[in-house]
Amino acid sequence: MSFLSGNRRSSRDEEMLFDDPYTRRIFISKVLMIVAINLLFTVLVMTFCIFHSGARHFLIRHWYIGLIGTAVIFIISIIMCFCIGLFRKSPYKYILLVIYVIAHAALVACCAVRYYPKLVFIAVAVCAGIVILLGLFARFAPCDFTGCCIFLFVLSIVVLIMGILSLFFPILRIVYVALGVLLFSVYIVVDLQMLIGGKTHKNQFDESDFILAAMFLYSDIIFLFIFLLELIGLIDS
Repeated sequence: MSFLSGNRRSSRDEEMLFDDPYTRRIFISKVLMIVAINLLFTVLVMTFCIFHSGARHFLIRHWYIGLIGTAVIFIISIIMCFCIGLFRKSPYKYILLVIYVIAHAALVACCAVRYYPKLVFIAVAVCAGIVILLGLFARFAPCDFTGCCIFLFVLSIVVLIMGILSLFFPILRIVYVALGVLLFSVYIVVDLQMLIGGKTHKNQFDESDFILAAMFLYSDIIFLFIFLLELIGLIDS
């Protein structure tokens, strides 16, 4: 998803500023700090809903809250594609960020309460380990994934089709979930390489896109966790 907003500056002066190592480090630190805060909030909400019996039963009874969260995420994702300027203007970008994070937290909580706490935190640990490995790969890999728009689009369509088919053929569920893990792992690599930038990457985030970059990376980590949780749940069952 992040490749939709990736771009390189055309002005020579702006390109020199953007490629300055200090400026790049500040940009990366800002984005990762926002992502860390968002993830911490999401984990706290999820943990509360898992261990608080009232909240757990409420979300199980009102399962459609997860669907509402998914709809909000989808709408904001559409806005990212067609009204990208909103994510560069204050206070709109901060308002959209808060709504986006709350929607993800609601979705994660609704998914997590359907599993034993042990499985949920195994998924958290596995997701954290994968993200760290993907970060190292994105940083040191000689290949550039930021130009793989067609591959990501095709894989997204395949995952969508498999998800629909799995509703009618449950045996395909594990294939759908495994492909989902692969898809969002690739998305995270793309996000991180666009974040790192530099001449070796075809696309990169603009300096004014720190909110957008954080939202992309945060969302892809969350969906990686959701697919991992479902995969672990299928294996456990």
